[in-house]
Amino acid sequence: MTGLPIGELLNRIFDGETLDRQMARDVLGRLMDGQLSQVQASALLAALRMRGETVEEITGFAEAMRARAIRIPVNVDGPLVDTCGTGGTGVDTINISTTAMFVAAAGGARLAKHGNVGVTRKSGSANVLAELGADLDASPERLAESVAVTGMAFIFARRFHPAMGFVAPIRADLQARTIFNNLGPLTNPAGADRQLMGVYDPRLTETLAAVLRGLGLKRALVVHGDVIDDFTVTGPSKVTELAEDGSLTTYVVTPEEVGLGRHPLASFAGGDPATNARHLRAVLAGEAGPGMRDVTLFNAGAALYLAERADTLAEGVALATEALDSGAALAKLEEYLDFSRRPAA
Repeated sequence: MTGLPIGELLNRIFDGETLDRQMARDVLGRLMDGQLSQVQASALLAALRMRGETVEEITGFAEAMRARAIRIPVNVDGPLVDTCGTGGTGVDTINISTTAMFVAAAGGARLAKHGNVGVTRKSGSANVLAELGADLDASPERLAESVAVTGMAFIFARRFHPAMGFVAPIRADLQARTIFNNLGPLTNPAGADRQLMGVYDPRLTETLAAVLRGLGLKRALVVHGDVIDDFTVTGPSKVTELAEDGSLTTYVVTPEEVGLGRHPLASFAGGDPATNARHLRAVLAGEAGPGMRDVTLFNAGAALYLAERADTLAEGVALATEALDSGAALAKLEEYLDFSRRPAA
């Protein structure tokens, strides 16, 4: 069906037909290249949402978006982890994955975190890092250097996916979730080969883990934690794990199983970027409450597990705890901010 007129393509989707991977890659490429009118693009996104996208379709869509991204020439010897999630939960917590990034980097993981401004919450990862004074407009080469020097970099999605410029007003007009809510975490411009991916719906863990496998990732944890797109300390988290042999395993893990306490959602509630920047510093300085501390350690431990710094999630959490309590995580934040603010040579 590749290259079919959009009207015929839409009719087939309306009739319940699914797209193969190549077709999905082609049609999303046409959309992102501005070859569809806004009405046609809206109809396509709505039809896919109503039917539900398949693993093959999402994989093809992600390949189309990756092909149009500005690449970041990261060259590391060993695992490179992304901790980008889908967002979309509408729950204002602290910036969990961003705070955990500094703890994981202090524990020896290398990370290229992909992220954006908040959409359904007051403070996304880009918002809180900007509040802390990080440079979000760094060049691809500077970000690659950041990984080499500090062990981490933040990739501002808006800057590295210029083809999304055509899509943004359509998404805004629809005011509903579309496939693009899931594509951001699947399209890391630095080519991270490990992924800790939080999702807003527990039904997505198996599907998106299969997509990550199709995209060639070596290991991944796709997680939904109660009402958040992270490992939670409010109760059990549902996880689908992609192992290096390509197998997928779905299981449930509780905070107690990894040596952490159970805490209410309110204990790690967040707010606007200024509030969340204060919380981030407090967590890394060891001055935050137990809920903020434990939810950060859970997610940092998961990143360390994916980075092969630990053999189990529980061991990852123990390593994260050491990195936090030793002051190394706070020092990592200062090292990263100092590098980010320093003019490129």
